[in-house]
Amino acid sequence: MSSRDSDHHDPVTAWFQRAAQGRSVESLIQSFQDTFAALWQRSHLTLGEVTLTAIVERVLHTATEQYPLLASVEVEASGLRCQSLRSQAGLRHDQLSAAIRFVLVEFLTVLGNLTAQILTPALHAELSKGHAIAGDSGATEDQAS
Repeated sequence: MSSRDSDHHDPVTAWFQRAAQGRSVESLIQSFQDTFAALWQRSHLTLGEVTLTAIVERVLHTATEQYPLLASVEVEASGLRCQSLRSQAGLRHDQLSAAIRFVLVEFLTVLGNLTAQILTPALHAELSKGHAIAGDSGATEDQAS
């Protein structure tokens, strides 16, 4: 992990603890999708759809090499579409958590490198908002570790 990666690791971990820790797999996927949509919207203002789509496709390609469970995630006009990910049987909470964290750190790292960190404070602020699913209180049996 480079020093730039570690610049994003702490905000992503803090987001995860607030927005996703102890939630069901379904709720974790929704929280990730909502948070990524907020990051997309904030980045879109500066980069535009074509550039942002190319960046996210690269990030997903890299992430899928390490976390094949992400192969079904699709890029759409507002961020990521995780519908196929939701329908995968046997998703383990720990694997999904690691994959989501990787995608967020990689996305922030690539954007930071391409923009000389100009977007980083605003994107970290979006992460700090949480974008949690308020109605899901709970842990379910799909949190196998």
